[in-house]
Amino acid sequence: MKVDIYRKFETGEAITGEFWVDGVMECYYLEPSRFTPYYPGHPCIPAGVYRVVLTRSAHLGYVCPEVLNVPGRTATRWHIGNFPKDVLGCCVVGTVVDENAVENSKAAFEALMAKLEDQDITAEYHDPQR
Repeated sequence: MKVDIYRKFETGEAITGEFWVDGVMECYYLEPSRFTPYYPGHPCIPAGVYRVVLTRSAHLGYVCPEVLNVPGRTATRWHIGNFPKDVLGCCVVGTVVDENAVENSKAAFEALMAKLEDQDITAEYHDPQR
């Protein structure tokens, strides 16, 4: 299964964009900004291709996608949340996107997880074309 994460809009606090699963848009997402993340030292994941596995997060208390082999990082995940303060280098999903927020995160996360179960997952993070 191929997941494409397209970065669309960046503010000083967050990057928002679209999650596509096998060529179909699934939901919106939010991740930390590149240069001034809410938590200093925890910016967005570098653009590139990554393997993703479903693992239980001790911190979050539930199974969620973990992005592997992110340079200089561990435990980078896609999870439930709404705002830049909810992401420590990770990514949250939602059905509605605003400048610095996503909404209906739990519903978007559950729908995404239903598609990802029992799959071999590759994710590609795409920076905007300049």
